[in-house]
Amino acid sequence: MKFKENKKEIVTIIIIFLILITIGIAYMTYMLDRIEANTNNSIETIVKNDANNLKTEITEQKAILQSITNEILSDNIVDSEKIFDMYERSDITSNFIRMAIMYEDGTTITNDGYEVDYSDEIDNFFSNNEIHVLENRTSKIDREEINIYSQAINLENEKIAILLIVKTDSYKDIFSNKIFEGRGFSYIVDNTGNIVVSANIDKNTGNLIDNIEQMLVGSSKERFESNRNTIETNIANGISGTRTLQTAEGKYYMVYEPIGINDWAIVTFIPSKAIAGEVNNALLMTFVLAIVVIIVILAICIYIVISNNRKQKQLFEYAYIDPVTKKGNIYYFRKKGQEILEKGKLQESNVAQYIAVLDINKFKMINKAYGYKTGDSILKGIAEELETLLGKESLICRYSNDYFAILFEYKEDIHKILNKMVRSIENLKIEDNVYNLSVNIGIYQLTEEDRNISEVMDKAIIAHSASKGDVFDKFHIYDKKMERELEKESRIEHEMNNALENKEFKVYYQPKVNTKTEKLYGAEALVRWEHDGNMVPPSEFIPLFEKNKFILKLDLYIFEQVCSDMKMWKEKYGKEPVISVNVSREHFLDEHFLEKYMMIAAKYGVDTSKIDLEITESATIEAGIDIIEIMNKMKRLGFIISIDDFGTGYSSLSAIQDMPADILKIDKSFVDRIGKNEKNIIDYILNIAKELKLTTIAEGVETKEQRDYLLEKGCDIIQGYYYAKPMPEEKFEEYMEKE
Repeated sequence: MKFKENKKEIVTIIIIFLILITIGIAYMTYMLDRIEANTNNSIETIVKNDANNLKTEITEQKAILQSITNEILSDNIVDSEKIFDMYERSDITSNFIRMAIMYEDGTTITNDGYEVDYSDEIDNFFSNNEIHVLENRTSKIDREEINIYSQAINLENEKIAILLIVKTDSYKDIFSNKIFEGRGFSYIVDNTGNIVVSANIDKNTGNLIDNIEQMLVGSSKERFESNRNTIETNIANGISGTRTLQTAEGKYYMVYEPIGINDWAIVTFIPSKAIAGEVNNALLMTFVLAIVVIIVILAICIYIVISNNRKQKQLFEYAYIDPVTKKGNIYYFRKKGQEILEKGKLQESNVAQYIAVLDINKFKMINKAYGYKTGDSILKGIAEELETLLGKESLICRYSNDYFAILFEYKEDIHKILNKMVRSIENLKIEDNVYNLSVNIGIYQLTEEDRNISEVMDKAIIAHSASKGDVFDKFHIYDKKMERELEKESRIEHEMNNALENKEFKVYYQPKVNTKTEKLYGAEALVRWEHDGNMVPPSEFIPLFEKNKFILKLDLYIFEQVCSDMKMWKEKYGKEPVISVNVSREHFLDEHFLEKYMMIAAKYGVDTSKIDLEITESATIEAGIDIIEIMNKMKRLGFIISIDDFGTGYSSLSAIQDMPADILKIDKSFVDRIGKNEKNIIDYILNIAKELKLTTIAEGVETKEQRDYLLEKGCDIIQGYYYAKPMPEEKFEEYMEKE
């Protein structure tokens, strides 16, 4: 009986042991499946990040090449030395190792004095005028691995290609395989599977798919052979995918992701040992020791969980945490923000939820001035300052370069915290240093109906776009009017180039009359836009054109129309009136802009002493502009100079006294006050003009009372509806004939 009892105990122990082993095996199988699934998801996210980063890098470098060729074409620069000088003076040379110009015979010269022959592959550079990013090759100069950005352009009777060269190594730094203990490796392949760039120390060449097939062993090789067509088709068609491969060196995860450039894709191989090696070793040890002692099995199971959690945490950080600020990245922001939105209405009715987007203006200049290490510390400091202001429960992420997105709650007036945010960031203190930054913020208040994080973020971005370039209002709050305004601006920007080509912009002339003789003195050339039978008010397009720099083209177009009309009047009447044209302050940033004006005047044989260049008073105090030197050059070239809108800016009397101006124009806002016992400012301006021996013009004169007062006070010239409205050229010619 005792034996039987022992046997029963042994059987019971064996049964319990087998049950525990079965449960352990089942649990471990479940854990392996989870690890496999989580690993695939995280690796895919990491490789997507690599692809997006590489696409951003290539796109930015293509944009740099496009801007260079646009400037060459715009200024018609044909001299290679001038082209190289323009490149070397710019702040983009750190992105490339050299610039080159290729001629149609394949002869290529570089900015650092080399001459190279590419006659054996001319078609790669001159097949069309689009920007090409060529596969990496060995440099013919220093034998380094390089990639070439190329764009063919037509200059006068010559066709050339502008080349920007980067080291292939610069792309390798983008790959994340280095984070997997240095055991992963990545490639960039074209749509046929051929290797374009290798991140390995020993570079493989040829077709990547063929190389993979040679690495595989056993059933993995058979499965790969059966799926090869699918993989090749996916890569060719820009479809991402994941495969698990068994090689002689162990199991690898293969992930391929399209870049969106040149039909290229990133293919990354990560060894299983780099991610779950410790887990697999622990499982093996568990199977061996499970028979010996259950406690060891339990201990190892605990170890597996801890190890898995640690690895998952690492993968989570790789996928969702910004390495600079240690806050969430855009993927985490969208994921967590979506969860917050789906929760719905807050419990506290007096608390509002907001989403904000902010960036630092000209942050690249900070990196250039202080270095990237300091730039990164500033970005981290901004994230910490935002968390201090908004609380740790707020959702903060750096989603691109110096752009941040924030989701937070606030009880009080939102303007209060926004003003505080602007002050804190624009005077950011890090240790003992204070950095004076410039920030722009767009913000949107969430409603009960908002359930999509992308949609609400777009609204914050719309508000942010409205704040860009606004030096007074550093933050803008989203509203429907703002969206309509941006849509209108977008429509105008879409139509403006065609409008210029179709000659929809018309010159209208408003006469200027001598107050004493009441004879025609001249006229001001004003732009009008006739689009689809309707007149677009200048207030709708002029500020936008100044912001997007299209005003530079428009001013030159109007100036040429004026010169053409003046030539016609000279031929017809033997003389021409003085015509004033507005010169936007954006021109002053181009040291050669007066040469363009002189070329147009010379083309039509117009006497520059009959052209009055009007400069707004605010432009005379623009930072970074030597207005005195510009005006002196205008005088040397024979132009008349007017200070427009005088009295509305902030010019000091000493500054006006030093300016070689000929005319002061009194703004309409002062003329409108005549008859309202507010005439002292006009008297003051007229007295200043007399002291400085300047001619005075009053604009916006509409009544006889205004005209009589200005005549009495000694104003020289009047412009306004009292005498005539702005009119098209043919009507102005009739007006001149009456004179």
